[in-house]
Amino acid sequence: ASLNNATANSVATAGDMLLQDLNELADDFLSLMKRLAEETHTSNKNKAIFLINNLDSVVCIFRERRVVGKELNRILEDLLKQRELFVEEELLCHGFSKMIAFLQQTEAHLVAAAKNKDMKQDMVNVQVVEALVRDFASNWRQRLEDMNRNVLSYFSNFRNGMEILKQVLTQLLLYYTRFQDVLRKVFAARGQAMPSFCKDLVPTATILAEIKKYALSI
Repeated sequence: ASLNNATANSVATAGDMLLQDLNELADDFLSLMKRLAEETHTSNKNKAIFLINNLDSVVCIFRERRVVGKELNRILEDLLKQRELFVEEELLCHGFSKMIAFLQQTEAHLVAAAKNKDMKQDMVNVQVVEALVRDFASNWRQRLEDMNRNVLSYFSNFRNGMEILKQVLTQLLLYYTRFQDVLRKVFAARGQAMPSFCKDLVPTATILAEIKKYALSI
């Protein structure tokens, strides 16, 4: 019995050591990829593209060989984080940065004003809002086309690129929906109707229909 126990303990110890080695290997791999991204690319967007392509290649190999476990999950977690970073960078690079900045600042101000009744809720420059509304209305279709073309060219795995493109377009739709909601809240707080230029706001259903076209054409 003692011999069997010793054998079992030895096997368990060997198994634990192997798992520890795999954990360390995964750590070293992720550290290497991040270091190479920093050394070979200057922009956050290009760093994300580099990491996504390399991490996705490893995930594909793991899945082909039916490898599962914590190591795969850790690489998947990093891959998802890099995708999220890329989505934000891609939107900022394609002319949506001012709208996103306005949205985030105004949302933060509205939250703060709701907590502090002494704060003004209408800290919005109407001319800035009008410029944002008209810019989006004039350029959103072309920008979607540019993003569609660019995103699919960045990634070596077509399926991976397709999924990321959907993430980019979906995030844009979410931002624009929030942008419209913020405008309604701001002008309601002023006790005013929406300005006439708001007729140029693009219906979210129109944007969604355009996004579906890209999804179907892939």
